[in-house]
Amino acid sequence: MLRWFIPIAIAGFFVLPHSAFSEEVKQTFDQSVSEQSDEITNTKTTTKVKNFEAIDVSSGAVLPLSLPTTLINTPRTVALNWSAAEMLLSLGIKPVGLTSINGYRKWQSNHPALPKGVAEVGNRAFPSLPAVIEQKPDLIIGYPFRHARLLDELNAIAPTLLLQQFSRFEQTDYRYMDQMRINYLQLAERVGKTALAKQQLLEMDAELARLRLILGSESLQGKKIAYGKFVGMGYGLRVFSKQSLAASIATQLGLDYQWDITLPGKDFTHLQLEQIKMLQDTALILVQETAGKGERMMTSPLWAQHQFVKNDDIYTVSPLWSFGGPVSVVRMARAFTNTLLEKNHAR
Repeated sequence: MLRWFIPIAIAGFFVLPHSAFSEEVKQTFDQSVSEQSDEITNTKTTTKVKNFEAIDVSSGAVLPLSLPTTLINTPRTVALNWSAAEMLLSLGIKPVGLTSINGYRKWQSNHPALPKGVAEVGNRAFPSLPAVIEQKPDLIIGYPFRHARLLDELNAIAPTLLLQQFSRFEQTDYRYMDQMRINYLQLAERVGKTALAKQQLLEMDAELARLRLILGSESLQGKKIAYGKFVGMGYGLRVFSKQSLAASIATQLGLDYQWDITLPGKDFTHLQLEQIKMLQDTALILVQETAGKGERMMTSPLWAQHQFVKNDDIYTVSPLWSFGGPVSVVRMARAFTNTLLEKNHAR
């Protein structure tokens, strides 16, 4: 297991303020986890693993989640980030306002699809308070990383819920997957959708258990992997740490997630070309980006010297959202499973 630290300079990281959760929400979360454990046990004993067939990872794939087919805008909600928008839509709530709408459709991958008629209320870092006021919200949802500094102003408009996304410095054992469950149930409680959220979390865990069985039948459990993507501005290869959603999903699929280095207050670090050798013999699941991104690295003679390149142990997936709810979890789990199975059967 890799536990080294490389001193990488990064500008502008933030200390995330503490997000307080009610005791009632925590109890609801604990009860849900217990129910999920029972459901997984039942799934493991009853699911039959079939011969390999491609898992549908297309943009229009039907997910094994109880997603509402119609949306309502009661209560009136404004989402100040894409994760909040995803969660609201998954619960059948159409936000009346959202920051950076084009970014949701492009970078979040537009799952669930954002319908027409949602008002733009600025960008994620600098939401427009007048635009938020114009939507007459009953509830505003953001996250501490960007919106704690605006909490007083936002609360003056409508009750505001900040859902934690990144770890605080003292949270050395933080896992976004665990926090997501708390976030999702807390948000569901505020919009009157607790029962639906619990059901979706059960279905999410059942799908993870099913995919784990499939990978096990193909002798892929225990495979060492890391998950990364090429990023611009000279950052190189972003590799996600064990705090990330990707790491938790990989672990629940029975894979052996290796990368354990992170930048302060983040769930990833950046590796330059010569540092990628730190991955050693770990397989790399790599986001398939637009043409040209990562080309400088991948055409370098140094790239060909890395062990995962020599072993043809690189697996590609379409862009995925790393901070969502059950929809993002299932999409990522299916993408990981499918790319591993496809290459395993092609050999």
